[in-house]
Amino acid sequence: MYFYLGVVVMPKLTFIPVNRSVQVRIGETILRAASRARVAISQRCGGKGACMMCKVQVAEGSKVSSPKELERRMIGAQNLARGIRLACQTRVQGETRVHLPESRLAAVVRAQLEKQRQELDEE
Repeated sequence: MYFYLGVVVMPKLTFIPVNRSVQVRIGETILRAASRARVAISQRCGGKGACMMCKVQVAEGSKVSSPKELERRMIGAQNLARGIRLACQTRVQGETRVHLPESRLAAVVRAQLEKQRQELDEE
């Protein structure tokens, strides 16, 4: 929470590409905020950082917690450097933008549509 002229101001978390935003409390996890915003982020471990299904990409300039040892081991330095984080372990510290991964179904549909377009172009 921020205080501005005695008023509590909660930071905004925006989910890309769905362009849905939600006001969050400082320290709230991205996964919990996504649930409140009705944004689907896959997970199986109940937010314990064990399944690695809730990977998101935190946009540069966003204010989030530093990764703890568990997340460092699970994600790896290279992915962390690219902004890849576990939504269940990452806590919002201020204005934040998060890029959601494309769902498997959407990826399959997109690939099929691209294949059909290529076939039509070849005719």
